Amino acid sequence: MITGSFLLLALTLGYLVTVGLSMAATFGITAASPDLVAQDHRITQRYKFLQDGVWLVCTMVGAYVMALILGREHSPWLGAAALVTVLVGVLWRNAWERRQRGIGHQILISLATLVGVGAGFFFRLH
Repeated sequence: MITGSFLLLALTLGYLVTVGLSMAATFGITAASPDLVAQDHRITQRYKFLQDGVWLVCTMVGAYVMALILGREHSPWLGAAALVTVLVGVLWRNAWERRQRGIGHQILISLATLVGVGAGFFFRLH
């Protein structure tokens, strides 16, 4: 029961940190350099790659926060798997962003999620 409560709390905070940081970075990049983001009403390739990298960093930070909450006592790798599942699930369910991003970047950002969450947990637990 307690482990489940910690897992739910950690998952919620890990998700909110990841998405919150990503949104803040997206808004900041867009405000600082709108030409980098879009040209002729199309998202640029450079920006897509930048977003993939930003997402990688955001998932590392969100996973680190989640691992802080879970510690070693409350199934940390189960938590990591849950965070990856939720983040990748949301990425693939958002049809509009999936269309904008393209299948190549969709796969890349999914892999970045897996690597970022793994790295965040690894850095915290080792």
